[in-house]
Amino acid sequence: MSAAQSVPFTDHGATQQSGNDDGARLTVATAPNPSGLGGLAPTGSGGRLYIGVFAGAQRTGGYGVQVDRVERTADTLFIHATFIAPGSSAITTQVLTSPAQLVSIDGHSASGLRTAVLIDQSGAERARATVPPSG
Repeated sequence: MSAAQSVPFTDHGATQQSGNDDGARLTVATAPNPSGLGGLAPTGSGGRLYIGVFAGAQRTGGYGVQVDRVERTADTLFIHATFIAPGSSAITTQVLTSPAQLVSIDGHSASGLRTAVLIDQSGAERARATVPPSG
C-alpha cells in the first residue's frame, strides 16, 4: 500500500451561496467552473484540477467548510476539510445558506487520479467523486 503524499493546493475562495441544496458534496473538474463556483477561480487558470467542496444546505448562517489539506494515495485524492457549525447558543442569521469552497491542484499532480474523497475533521467520508481524465 502506498503512503499518502501531501499535494499543494490553491485556495480560490469560499461562498455562503453555492446553490447546492443537497448534503455535503464534492465536484472535480478540469475547467474552473465546477457546479457554479467558477466565479471564484481566476481567469486564464488552465492546467489545473478544480475541486469544489460543498457543506450542504443549511437553515441558518454560521456554517462553513474549510479545506485543510489534500493528500494522494495511488489513484485516489483525499480532500481533508473542517465542517464548521455554529454553537448551540450562537446568534445566527435566519437565512438559507449553502457554504462551499473552491480549491485547485496542479494538473501534473492530478495525473492518473481516478477518485476524489472528501474527509471531515472526524475522519468520516462525506462525499466521493470521479476525477475526469486530464488533457
